[in-house]
Amino acid sequence: MILVDIGNSGLRAATSSCEHPIESDGGWAKIQSPVLKLSWSSIGQQIGKQRPDPSHSENRRWIQIDDDQGYDWLVHQTTSLPHRNGDANFRIASVNRNALDRLLRAIDKHSKKSGESIVAQVVDYTDVGIELQVERPEKVGIDRILAARAAVAWNTRRKKANSQDNPATPVIVVQAGTALTVDWVDQHGCFQGGSILPGVGLALQYLAAGTDQLPWLPTDSIDRLPRLPGKNTEEAIAAGVHASLVGGVRYLVQRYRKEIGGKARVPVVISGGDGRLVREHIAAPASYVENLVLVGLALSGKP
Repeated sequence: MILVDIGNSGLRAATSSCEHPIESDGGWAKIQSPVLKLSWSSIGQQIGKQRPDPSHSENRRWIQIDDDQGYDWLVHQTTSLPHRNGDANFRIASVNRNALDRLLRAIDKHSKKSGESIVAQVVDYTDVGIELQVERPEKVGIDRILAARAAVAWNTRRKKANSQDNPATPVIVVQAGTALTVDWVDQHGCFQGGSILPGVGLALQYLAAGTDQLPWLPTDSIDRLPRLPGKNTEEAIAAGVHASLVGGVRYLVQRYRKEIGGKARVPVVISGGDGRLVREHIAAPASYVENLVLVGLALSGKP
């Protein structure tokens, strides 16, 4: 199975091997390397300033969101992975309709060209296997739901590994992508909703787009602890964006733990590209888990 997580500033694709894919049995899914990426700027075409030079690699391409060649490249790469065990079917989660449509067209094109019969399943909230106690379940980002599903599985697995008799506890889920989400899953494994903030890349882009003189900084200019006070504009932006990221998450975690968790030491599961910037600033128990949305995607879907 080829897994694809489509966000608002890019997509990631990989294959997985599920280990006991029943969550109550401590199921998990191992995401195979490499994780392939297509990346684009979510609002870049609206910024009349110099774009930061993107970082390229063998498994990553920077494109415009409407560049069909990028999606063709991704489909070719994923269907050529040596460890996909002959299964070229796709399981897709998307919060971006434009990118989803282009990926589906690329899959269909590859299927007709190669003669392979490829099924592309687009997962929605009814496929994930987690109850949503929110006002409009269909409006919740599928990435948030999948991350919550994986976080529950991770927390159950962790507690059983530590020989704890009662693995049913609430968990706080932090997903640091284009948007930064901090969500609450209760002790029954029900998704209760949460909070949405701008992520690092989005904050940098909006600072550039909404001002006359502030530059557009690359996402990787925000490191684990920027110098404070900043001695130039770039350093000042880095210090401020880092503080908003870390401070926002820490404040929300503290509120969740105090107002909802009571005296419980509610664990925090952190993932996403900027999650490591957050991890060391959150009081224990807190863990960074790679590819949380892809893991949730592997554990979801109709057979």
